[in-house]
Amino acid sequence: MVAAGWLAALASGAVSGGVVGGLIGALVESGTTKEHAEVYVEAVRRGGAILTAKVPDDEQARYAAMMDESAVDIATRETNYRSSGWKGYDPAAPAYEPTRCARNGN
Repeated sequence: MVAAGWLAALASGAVSGGVVGGLIGALVESGTTKEHAEVYVEAVRRGGAILTAKVPDDEQARYAAMMDESAVDIATRETNYRSSGWKGYDPAAPAYEPTRCARNGN
């Protein structure tokens, strides 16, 4: 098993509330707003993945410059979700089937 990093360690402590709920808690604990955490978790539910990096404040611009066009703009993603009827985090929402993930994106 490969070590998954600090976020996985935080999430593993919150899994008793469910993987998705635990992930929201881990993201919020790490400094992500609850609103953004819900959108990130919705992306995971839809088949996406989250990549996080802790960088020193004085190096954020340097790391941001390394992001390519495949990086997701969280505000745009949230707008897309809401325009398709998503209202926010729903712990009872089922995971997307693989074919639906491929068809609709994250």
